[in-house]
Amino acid sequence: MLRTAGSTEQVDLTPLSDTMWRVCDGRFEDGALRIIGYVQRVGDAYEMMWMRPRLGVVRRYGSLEETLRAIHEALD
Repeated sequence: MLRTAGSTEQVDLTPLSDTMWRVCDGRFEDGALRIIGYVQRVGDAYEMMWMRPRLGVVRRYGSLEETLRAIHEALD
C-alpha cells in the first residue's frame, strides 16, 4: 500500500494488479466512506472511477501524480 499525505487527509493506494489500485480515504478505518474509487493505468494515461462524491464517474488523467492531485482536491 502506498500512502500519500494531503493537506487534511491521507490517501491509501492498494495495488489490486500491476495496473489497478483501490483508492481509500485514510481518515476512515472501514466502511463505504473509506473507498474513494479505483485507478487503472490504460496505455499512457490513468483512469479514475470515482465511488464518491459521485458514484461511477470516470475521469482520465495524464499521470499518476495528476490523478493524486485530483483526489486530494476532491477531498478538501
